[in-house]
Amino acid sequence: MTATTVWIAPSATAYACLCELCLEQARRDGVLFADALMQASVRGSIAVDTGAASVRCRAGHEIVLRRVERPPSLSHHDSGQLQLT
Repeated sequence: MTATTVWIAPSATAYACLCELCLEQARRDGVLFADALMQASVRGSIAVDTGAASVRCRAGHEIVLRRVERPPSLSHHDSGQLQLT
């Protein structure tokens, strides 16, 4: 079982994400998508000086939070990418 990794902006003090493992399990179980989203939703706060943290979803799956300027897979800017400021 692989943990979900969520990349967080340097100034973020809160996060909201979905547990990918929960979504996959819901898909296999035939759960309605809207219900799967509610079950997989993970929210919380993180201190601005925390570089990395580990949290768990309601089902107990690990979610790794990593604070970086730009995720490694997005090493160059593309005007089509969503920019959150």
